[in-house]
Amino acid sequence: MHIAGLDTDIIDALTQVATAEHRPDALTIGVSLPDASDELPGCIADLDALLETELARVSPRVLVAVVHAAGRLTEGRAFASELIDRASVHSSNSLGRDLTAIGVVLDDEHDRALAARRIAEHLGGRSNLGDGTVVTARDLRRSTLRDLILEDVL
Repeated sequence: MHIAGLDTDIIDALTQVATAEHRPDALTIGVSLPDASDELPGCIADLDALLETELARVSPRVLVAVVHAAGRLTEGRAFASELIDRASVHSSNSLGRDLTAIGVVLDDEHDRALAARRIAEHLGGRSNLGDGTVVTARDLRRSTLRDLILEDVL
C-alpha cells in the first residue's frame, strides 16, 4: 500500500497500520476538505498535481480516497467522489486503465485510527472490490469495508 496526501494526520494513521503484506498496487490518498469554499479550487489543483505524480509513480490498480470532512458528511462524500473521478480520469489518460476505487469520509477525527485499520484489512487481501463507493467512518464502526461495498453494490 502506497500512502500519499495532503493531510498529515490521515497519512500518519495509515502509516501506522501499513505492512509489507498490503497490496503493492494500492494507493491511498488522504486529504482534508477545505474549511472555506474559496480554498477549494487550490485544494483541487494540489490534488490533481499529487494524483498525476502518484499515479505515475505507483501505477495502482486500487485507490482508496480518505477525506476528513468534520461535520460536513454530504460535502465530504461529494469531495471523495470528485477525487475518485479525477483519479480515474488521470489513470485512464496516463496509464490506459481503470482504477478500482473506494472513498472513506471521516466526520470525527477520533475515527481516523478505525478507518485506517479497516482500510488496512481491506488491502490485506487480493480483492479488487470497489466501484467508486463512498462510505463514512461511522459505517466502519459496524462493518468491514468489503461488506459496506457489497451492501452498496447489491
